[in-house]
Amino acid sequence: MFYWIYDYPTAYVGATFGLAFVLVTWIGIILLRPLVHGWVHKKRSANDLVGFFLSAFSMIYGILLGLLAVAAYQSYSNADEIVAKETTSLAALYRDFSGYPQPLRGALQSSLRDDTVEVVERSWPK
Repeated sequence: MFYWIYDYPTAYVGATFGLAFVLVTWIGIILLRPLVHGWVHKKRSANDLVGFFLSAFSMIYGILLGLLAVAAYQSYSNADEIVAKETTSLAALYRDFSGYPQPLRGALQSSLRDDTVEVVERSWPK
């Protein structure tokens, strides 16, 4: 549905959305300030209302921060599991090559070792 957004660079889309949200916020502040200002200052408990909004915002922020931490841990755990499976597969394949006769076994193990070094040290160094 919104696949057109992938045609533009990320920096351009981010700047456009940031500007759009700031403009909407400014327009909302300009239009709603007279209404809210009169509504809040009619009541003597204006500070209580501000404290309520601040505590509600802090609670939502804390929940979102906790969910972000859980998602980051799950991503790390999934990546760790994938690496462990790949390492186990490589070790099993290396051991399986020991069943072949010597000229072929050495060539296969050397090729597997070189490919693994290529992937670990050159393709994905981090």
